[in-house]
Amino acid sequence: MFVLAVLPSDIWAQSSDHMIPETSPLLWRDGYVNWRGKLVKPNWQVMSADDGTQFAIDLSHKSAHYVAAYIMDGEIFNKSNLFELHFDCATKVSEVITNMDPKRSQFVVSKVHQLVCDDVRKAP
Repeated sequence: MFVLAVLPSDIWAQSSDHMIPETSPLLWRDGYVNWRGKLVKPNWQVMSADDGTQFAIDLSHKSAHYVAAYIMDGEIFNKSNLFELHFDCATKVSEVITNMDPKRSQFVVSKVHQLVCDDVRKAP
């Protein structure tokens, strides 16, 4: 089962601890604003999906049930390219939180799910 949650743009900016300076744009390599509106300092691992789409996974928040990923499309952070994936590897249930077009994220979501679940299966 695959569940996709698309959030309105105004939800991104509702956090009271918004930490992005208004004067300079955030570069995706330096951090991202999650769906709660918080600035996250990532530990990116850059990869490619089967369709050739370049994306990065934040390894600092990678767990057996959660990962954040970003489709690279220029240097400036674009919140529409970020998605957070919550899943259960045993039942293959996924929830994707993003503003991204589901067709665009489909290949990346599949690859991220496979990578994280393969790591979980290999763990002792």
